[in-house]
Amino acid sequence: MPLQLPNLDDRRYADLAEEARSLIPTYAPEWTNHNPSDPGIMLVELFAFLSEMLLYRLNRITAANILSFLKLLNGTDWNPFEEGEKKLTEAEKTEIAEKLDKLSAEELAQLIAQQVPKTVLRLRRLERAVSCSDFETLALEADPDRVARARCLPRVNIDVDPEQEKPGHVSMIILPQSPSEADLSGLISAVKSYLTPKLLLTTQLHVVGPQFLTVAIKATVVPVSDELETALQQRAVETVKNFFDPRTGGENGRAWPFGRNVFVSEVYSLLDQLAGVDYVTAVSLSPAAPGRLIPPVGELIGVDVKPYELVNVQMSASDVTVQAL
Repeated sequence: MPLQLPNLDDRRYADLAEEARSLIPTYAPEWTNHNPSDPGIMLVELFAFLSEMLLYRLNRITAANILSFLKLLNGTDWNPFEEGEKKLTEAEKTEIAEKLDKLSAEELAQLIAQQVPKTVLRLRRLERAVSCSDFETLALEADPDRVARARCLPRVNIDVDPEQEKPGHVSMIILPQSPSEADLSGLISAVKSYLTPKLLLTTQLHVVGPQFLTVAIKATVVPVSDELETALQQRAVETVKNFFDPRTGGENGRAWPFGRNVFVSEVYSLLDQLAGVDYVTAVSLSPAAPGRLIPPVGELIGVDVKPYELVNVQMSASDVTVQAL
């Protein structure tokens, strides 16, 4: 459905006259005679009539004027007859202008109807990276086929110290679509090149690949009767790995979030709902980095994951103990 051009001003004679009369007590309190026979009221009504005619003309913009506005908004390299954007030569610009001049009124109206919504959508595109949402959206736009996720860390120089606040620095973490991305450095360069022209002055950008915290998970489960041990072990491993997958995991299937802590209770609940499992008797978490257990001593609650990290689960069939009834 094409976008409808807005009515630039829908006020009518009665609206204009009433608005003018309502302003009289404010600007001329000594003017108390507001009858139609008053000369001042006569002038108010005359100007309301003239204003209504001007507004009527304002909303009757010609196709030529709309075309001029489209050219202004789209820039000198705009080609309404082709999709995509490219630099035009002077000869190509002349050819496009001649082609536009040869269009009939009906053809020009159809062309404008097609180009107005495209121009409006183009104006809504992000051209400056200001907020974290802007950075992440633009990073995904840089290469939609290869960038799966992007995480913005404001006031952080991740190349030096991801824990220390650094005003004026912005760090971007890029997760590629493929776990075995062959050209990660090239992808990082492409994202940085795309974002750099859109930065605010003095902003220093850092783009890196994904940072993972490896967490080894072990579990002990009690199966329902007649459940094969090897099949249950494999199913448990696949379920846990899928849940923590950085691209398709998480509770809603939209990927495991950056910086989301891993909790023992979640693994208990996940395995307890697994087909073939009667109940879970034990779960252990072992992060590769020291000092990440929550709490450091006592009964384990979970693993602390930093805001710039994703979880890499280390688990195999031998880590799932099937306890006989």
